[in-house]
Amino acid sequence: MQVFESITAAHLQGPTHLTIGSFDGMHRGHRALIAAMQEAAHAQGAACGLLTFHPHPRAVLHPDQPIASISSLAERLRLYAQAGLDFTIVHPFTHRTAQTEPEDFMDLLKAHLALTDLWIGPDFAMGRNRRGDAAFLRAYGEKIGVQVHVAPEFRWEGAPVRSSLIRQTIARGNLAWANVWLARFFTISGVIIHGDHRGRQLGFPTANLSISQNRVHPADGVYAAWATVEGRRFPAVVNIGVRPTVNGRKRLIEAHLMGFDEDIYGRCLELAFVARLRDEMKFPGLDALKAQIARDKDLAAWLLARDPQIPDYERYRELAYTADWGVEVFGDSLDALYAHAAIAMFGLQAAYDVDGPTIRQAIEVEGADREDLLVSWLSELLWQQETHGLVAQNVFIRELTDTSLRALVFGRAGPSDLAHIKAVTYHDLAIQEPAETGGLWQAQVLFDT
Repeated sequence: MQVFESITAAHLQGPTHLTIGSFDGMHRGHRALIAAMQEAAHAQGAACGLLTFHPHPRAVLHPDQPIASISSLAERLRLYAQAGLDFTIVHPFTHRTAQTEPEDFMDLLKAHLALTDLWIGPDFAMGRNRRGDAAFLRAYGEKIGVQVHVAPEFRWEGAPVRSSLIRQTIARGNLAWANVWLARFFTISGVIIHGDHRGRQLGFPTANLSISQNRVHPADGVYAAWATVEGRRFPAVVNIGVRPTVNGRKRLIEAHLMGFDEDIYGRCLELAFVARLRDEMKFPGLDALKAQIARDKDLAAWLLARDPQIPDYERYRELAYTADWGVEVFGDSLDALYAHAAIAMFGLQAAYDVDGPTIRQAIEVEGADREDLLVSWLSELLWQQETHGLVAQNVFIRELTDTSLRALVFGRAGPSDLAHIKAVTYHDLAIQEPAETGGLWQAQVLFDT
């Protein structure tokens, strides 16, 4: 992928398809738009690229309201290249850029990129006073020979996938949902710095990263993560926060890499966050803290040993019912189907929007058969919601048979803004095996609201 430092630095022969935006995080919505653009461009033998701005326009226009980005510019460029784009333009954004009329900006793209097709989202607008919206660009595009394609709003499992929503979700610590929308584990990378070496004194040496103010970070707490150092990947347990047990004041990211003991100060460390384990807590003393870290390490090791993956398919879809609330649930294994059924039930209640205290709950249920087990499983989770406020956000099935299930559920305690589910029903309940559905396990579940 070619990278140009400005529009005027590029001298393309065309034909050229282009999309414009910050594309922060390169989430599923971004990838869907780019894929549609690539398909059309390849059919015409055209080049296919992306134009982004640096610094972010808000940092220039509203410096008192900085935006915390999901990905650094370097990470974004790597993700753009992985998406198969032919080129990316990183155009400098200044107050002068903001005052450019949309006609002049389109003429600039036409002159330097031989632009033939422009791909934008439904809320896109550019130029002075954001006058260059979709209607304007379509009309002006006809005059200069540029076809403008407006992609529809992208939704995944019923939620509109937007960078702003993902930032909020990461900041709440709800990584399970953010990871699904990103279609990858959220990552933070940085140079390892010296800390107070207290982790080594406790028997759990840590690699410390300073926290950048212009990047979004997960809420304070403890996480299971993959740590990558110089191309080598290790399971890790990560603490984000101020370390209240030792009266810490500076917020840090501390990662204990399992099976790793080298001097890596000054090297680059990348952390890919897989699951939230608990909130940051103050313990009565160092012995209690050390015991909890050992438990955190064991739990993170167990979760990561299962090598959890982010599905490349929607885990559930809402069904259109007049009175009840129903979902179709999908899984590439029977374990995944039961886990995704739980996610679906709480997803309907906007589980990603809850940021109360972290809850971890071990659950065991039995049923007469697969369908009855599914109702028992979801009914038990509803009971946990009623009695403990559990809003499930991540589910790991420990053991599953046709008549019994053991699981570890992670979530938060907090109310939902959406309608509450009262009960799981047997009405139209069905579980279908992959042979019947073309590759995935599938279930249909109706809820009484």
